[in-house]
Amino acid sequence: MIEEPIDKYFGTPLSEWMSSVPNELPDDAVGLWQIIPALRRAFGLDDPAIEHFARLIIADLLTHGARPVVGSAAPGEYWTEVATYGTTSEDIINGVIGEWHAMGRDPDVGDVWFALPERFRDPT
Repeated sequence: MIEEPIDKYFGTPLSEWMSSVPNELPDDAVGLWQIIPALRRAFGLDDPAIEHFARLIIADLLTHGARPVVGSAAPGEYWTEVATYGTTSEDIINGVIGEWHAMGRDPDVGDVWFALPERFRDPT
């Protein structure tokens, strides 16, 4: 029997952590820079496992209505949707993961995030 990875800092099982990631969406965007390093450092996963679980997390974020975004410099806008990944969940997931691999490094805050459309603009 394979044991579920546990967060070495907080003792949270991977499945529990994964299911909590979309909970941030009503308040803020979720960055790929938060997902990949957590899978690597907190859960001690290798690259194939990181990719597998990152795909599942991204799919869950998309299911919850999030869209891939980057920070916006436009007045009144927080995020700009990244349309180059495509329109289907599969295309978006493949595009984001492909971009991560092409970077040759873990994502940072300037890379892709996922946000709900209502969070794209300043509500005032």
